[in-house]
Amino acid sequence: MERRKNLMSLVMLLKPEIEELLKNKNYRELKDVIINWEPADIAELLDDLKKEEALSIFLMLPKKLQVEVFSEFDSETQKKIIEGLKDEEIKTIISELAPDDRTSLFEEIAPTLTRKLLNFLSPNERREALTLLGYPKNSVGRLMTPDYVAIKSEWTIKKAIEHIRKYGRDAETINMIYVVDDEFHLIDDIPLRRIILAEPEQKVEEIMDFQFISISPYEDQEKAIEIMKKYNLVALPVTDNDNYLLGIVTIDDIIDVMEEEQTEDITKISAIHPTPVGLELITRIKEVPLIKLYKSRITWLIVLLLMDLLTGGIIQRFQETIAKYVVLVTFLPVLVDTAGNAGSQSATLVIRAMALKTIEMKDWIYLVLREFALAFLLGITMGIGISFMGIIRGGGIKIASVVVSAMILNVIVGCLIGILLPFLFTKFKKDPATASTPLITTIADIVGTGIYLGIATIFLR
Repeated sequence: MERRKNLMSLVMLLKPEIEELLKNKNYRELKDVIINWEPADIAELLDDLKKEEALSIFLMLPKKLQVEVFSEFDSETQKKIIEGLKDEEIKTIISELAPDDRTSLFEEIAPTLTRKLLNFLSPNERREALTLLGYPKNSVGRLMTPDYVAIKSEWTIKKAIEHIRKYGRDAETINMIYVVDDEFHLIDDIPLRRIILAEPEQKVEEIMDFQFISISPYEDQEKAIEIMKKYNLVALPVTDNDNYLLGIVTIDDIIDVMEEEQTEDITKISAIHPTPVGLELITRIKEVPLIKLYKSRITWLIVLLLMDLLTGGIIQRFQETIAKYVVLVTFLPVLVDTAGNAGSQSATLVIRAMALKTIEMKDWIYLVLREFALAFLLGITMGIGISFMGIIRGGGIKIASVVVSAMILNVIVGCLIGILLPFLFTKFKKDPATASTPLITTIADIVGTGIYLGIATIFLR
């Protein structure tokens, strides 16, 4: 961590020099400056440069460092780099990439390019890549890597350590060592620390507890996140129905998936469709073409616009009451906005709880009843707050009673809409995050306007 801080300080000190070297297109000297940086820092620097500049510097890096830096790029940058490389250069990078990183790349690029890149791999690597790509999208199988270290229970600790030294360099991680039988069924997983601290002549089985947690390759990636968070794992073994060890999922891949899931949820909650842009670029809006941003946002805006037209229809239906009591219109925005805001609060809490698996579908009745009680208290409080303005602006108790009653009912209805929508989306196999804030506020506007003007018509006859 200290080394990382020192490096970042050095980067800041060298920033003027880096900018000067870029300005003069002195890429060779720039390469000498950055060659000892962490791959992630080099990737970040190149990511901020123009394509031609980034490619020139990237090609000057040593081959091993090229692969490490390439794996740190997001899929969009990887595609740009590949487009500028010769076939032999692509082959070197693709064949050296970790299997899970390679699968992530193949997922994002066009099928024609995937077929081309697959031809650059050795027969074994090609089979491995096709196996991983054969699992469903967003499944654990797409995340796993077959690069791990496995040992046998009858080995001595000395033999196990020799084996780890020999094969550990190519493994994704050696923090956890896996014990398998002759048919490669998983028996146990052992932290490397426990192996190192054991006596050399001890048998591996003597330090085993025969307890481990594994996951199916067909499980959703979110399940892997849940398990690794719950048990504080740095690696999770992936096994089939017969407990055959297929590979492992490591914490760095899980962090990437978590970031993607959170970004996707945020876009859905905000009624933005991320597909036209891609999750990697959705937060880098200055780099996204205007037309892609337009496509990602226009669909929901049109849907919400059509829904908002219903509000106008409701207002038209009650135009006689409004014409008689024009002051009613001045309270309409605050009433429907408060209902929408209350509903958004409810939905946000439920969606987050669903994401963390702290509530399930079976809890919906309890939560609706609980939310009703809470909404009633919130509505009473907001009703008291607006009552004074109802008396002052409305000129008496009559208008104030309409406004207060509408406020209480609107807050209750808004909260119930907010808490029910995520459950409804889940019931119909849709992401609960689709119950977006704009959708909830629009529905609250429609219903709230009807409630308010309906109450006004009844009370003011």
